Amino acid sequence: MRRRWPWLAGGLALLVLVSLAVNPWFARQRSLLLMSSYDWSFERGSVPRQTGVAVEMPLRGSGLYPLMITFNADRPMSDWLGAEVSFTVEFTFADFAPRQGHSSIFDPGHPLYGAYVGSYYLHGLGRPLSTAEVARVAEFDQRMLALPALGLRLADNRFEVLATSTRPVGYAGLNWTSRDATVLTNCPDHSPDGFLLAYLQFGTPPRTDRHYPVCELAARIDVAWLPEHDLSVGTYIMAATGAEVDRMSAQVVQQATVSRG
Repeated sequence: MRRRWPWLAGGLALLVLVSLAVNPWFARQRSLLLMSSYDWSFERGSVPRQTGVAVEMPLRGSGLYPLMITFNADRPMSDWLGAEVSFTVEFTFADFAPRQGHSSIFDPGHPLYGAYVGSYYLHGLGRPLSTAEVARVAEFDQRMLALPALGLRLADNRFEVLATSTRPVGYAGLNWTSRDATVLTNCPDHSPDGFLLAYLQFGTPPRTDRHYPVCELAARIDVAWLPEHDLSVGTYIMAATGAEVDRMSAQVVQQATVSRG
């Protein structure tokens, strides 16, 4: 019996690992395990690490995935804006429902359908972003990063700003210019056609007859300029309704803290 115990323990451990790897009930745990390592690798070379300026948002109880994921895109953003800059985006999205194999970002009936919340950091431009450049940063994030990761390439996706309004706001010890917009873009629901690396993060979407449908979404970007760091820092929300943007703004974004090195 003593000789059998190591084999039994090894077999049980293997069973747990296989279940974690393939069972849709463990999609959330699998995502958090993998994305924690992914985020750590990108965070080391991020603009927040370089400048000491970092936005921390409280995610508990918000319905959002409990991890901000970091991605650096210095060269692509430099090419997009036509200027040498460093760029980091941090983002989160709708959490997984219990025993659900995918994020609720794919569910049209969920309040956080198609939603993202996060922060932008653009360093080295030498001046504040213009209104047009703020829109370009948001377009870059959606068309160059978010939608291609889910299988919809740049040539087939869209991002169009339909209406905007601007106002000043103050929180986290900074003065921000807040821009509300209605945008026309592609929502994420689609039937999987093969495997995408993003499915490790979001889970595998349920089958549907909708194929990245064009949706009208509400968006809000708050931008602050920190001249001492040559840094534009932004917080952003995109969601299906203005009411959900307001909720995320009050509950998550405006409760953020900003460390400044």
